[in-house]
Amino acid sequence: MNEPGLSREMLLENLRWLAAGNPAYAGTDEEERQNPEVARLMAEDFLLSYVDDREITDLFARVRER
Repeated sequence: MNEPGLSREMLLENLRWLAAGNPAYAGTDEEERQNPEVARLMAEDFLLSYVDDREITDLFARVRER
């Protein structure tokens, strides 16, 4: 595996932030409420940044497009 593009500590910080219900403003009509789909996409992006492997990222993008 390549050196991670995102440190483990930063990944954990970002995932904790999402798990706490943030962002409470993105992609939703209701203020103070997290959009689960946006949160899932953000979490996936954080994980892909941590893995930092182009082939994995490309395959994951193909799956997302379906």
